[in-house]
Amino acid sequence: MAPIDGPVILSPADVAQAMELSAEAGWNQLPADWRLFMAHGKVFGLFDGMVLVATAAIMPYGDDFAWIGMVLTRKDWRGRGHGTALLKTCIAELEALGRTALLDATPAGEPLYRSLGFEDGERFTRWQGVGGGASAASATPDPAALTAANAAFGADRTPLLIDFSARCPAARRSAPQGAAHAFGRDGRIATQIGPVVGADEAAVAELVEGVVAALDGPVFLDVADSRPLLVERLRALGFARQRPFLRMRKGPRPAPGRANETAVIAGPEFG
Repeated sequence: MAPIDGPVILSPADVAQAMELSAEAGWNQLPADWRLFMAHGKVFGLFDGMVLVATAAIMPYGDDFAWIGMVLTRKDWRGRGHGTALLKTCIAELEALGRTALLDATPAGEPLYRSLGFEDGERFTRWQGVGGGASAASATPDPAALTAANAAFGADRTPLLIDFSARCPAARRSAPQGAAHAFGRDGRIATQIGPVVGADEAAVAELVEGVVAALDGPVFLDVADSRPLLVERLRALGFARQRPFLRMRKGPRPAPGRANETAVIAGPEFG
């Protein structure tokens, strides 16, 4: 392995150690999420001998932008600038490609990202609750759901959505007449609902209620703060506000997609 002062690109052989970092931080990822980054993006890592001590990942979408996520440092190695160094590696990589960098920041990370030139965008909030455990069959998804979800996001991420659909088919639902579409994935701590797209707030709220009812156990949703009806419905279902996220951007191109159609994101790591 490379010395701690040299970033390397991680491979599936490193997933077990990467999972140790995300689990230590209390994050929700499974090995399948790390493999998505490795298959369709790039994960940078720093090693101290054979021990993976820090990570940061890039997930490209389309030709113009990419998401930065999974900026993690093992507890005993924190405070030495390793995470920041890998973040800068990701930024430099995207700048060299002419891509705009996007990320979803926690309040603790916002000052660092602003110091690196990131600008504020939309705000989201994670809501946590419990699924209803209904035994009814899942609603039939609209074949146009992938097209609608990609259009709302602003780039084709079909492989990601297909992976989510296989991992959590109960969350793969569409509202009547294609007014809204939902996807989701399994997680280490909770099922993560998202993305959910649709401009009709009532249709989105009803669709999300149906997904929640069909799931067992803990559930997370990262909801746009511009969706008060959905938030109201989640509160009524017993969901509680967990943490905020701020979407931030650095680069030559404006934020992609159609913000008025994005109700729930796929998670801060995927956008």
